[in-house]
Amino acid sequence: MRRFRRFVVIALCAAAAVVLASPLILYGLGLSGVDGRPPKPLQLASIAQQELAWKRARGEGVPRIDPMNPYSLAIALLAAPEARTPPGQLISWRLASGYLREHQRHKGMGWWHLSGAALAIWVSRNWTSKEILSAAFLSLELAPLPQRPPETSMKDPVV
Repeated sequence: MRRFRRFVVIALCAAAAVVLASPLILYGLGLSGVDGRPPKPLQLASIAQQELAWKRARGEGVPRIDPMNPYSLAIALLAAPEARTPPGQLISWRLASGYLREHQRHKGMGWWHLSGAALAIWVSRNWTSKEILSAAFLSLELAPLPQRPPETSMKDPVV
């Protein structure tokens, strides 16, 4: 009976170690799917331009991008999968996906999402808020927002 308990305890400890290490492992795996890292912007955008980038990402108040980590992202995805994405994460993701279009090592949507999430974490941890907002403003991601077509009703059929 003691051997069985010992086996169960060891198996549970091993499972817990795998679960706790998996966000870091996935982060490293995601970064391995990216050729290089995006360069920091050569010049910073003005405060007004940075605020515009912040507002385009649905940000309110003073622009501030908090560094992400693999655990915070995993918890956010598991705890509230339908919650609204914070503006700092949204901007970091847009920068990461823009860079990833040209520098992705592996093809496929799984690799795209894994590498994009890892690169967004990397950007948020290695760049300042001003650098991220400047790069967001200067990138093509801040092209005019698409407008929804006007709603049509059955009374006004489109011909």
